[in-house]
Amino acid sequence: MRKVAVTTLVACMLALVFASASGVAAAPKESEPMRCEMAASLDLSDPNAHWVGPVTGCDIEGTLEVFETPANFFPGQTEHFFETFILTTDSGVISGVDNGVWAFNTFKFRANGWITQATGDWSYLVGYKLHESGYTSAFPPTEGTIVTLSGTMFFVEP
Repeated sequence: MRKVAVTTLVACMLALVFASASGVAAAPKESEPMRCEMAASLDLSDPNAHWVGPVTGCDIEGTLEVFETPANFFPGQTEHFFETFILTTDSGVISGVDNGVWAFNTFKFRANGWITQATGDWSYLVGYKLHESGYTSAFPPTEGTIVTLSGTMFFVEP
């Protein structure tokens, strides 16, 4: 009788261990980042120069405007920048801040930021992280006053 009780108790304990372990494995996964393509141009002859261009290739499609803030600094071969951005879509507006680095020798940039305001269909994005990376055309421009960029934006759940 004692053997049956111990065996039953051990079996129950094992069942609890396996049940809780399977519950951990079944926890919901963090959602995948939303990946978008971006392109923009900057007309250096414009007194209110800022980056403007399309965001495409994801659920969010619209016009991106990026405004650099005056706190840029240039240690060595890089520019460290601080920006605000507005992404206007048919379904609402997304805005936020980012900061990053741009290399003079490779024209590569990388920035990290977050969504501070969003309206309409995009209101759930407030608090999301933003990661950007890509390349600009040569700077200073070899012809004219237009600098372009192309790259990727990732919207990441907090």
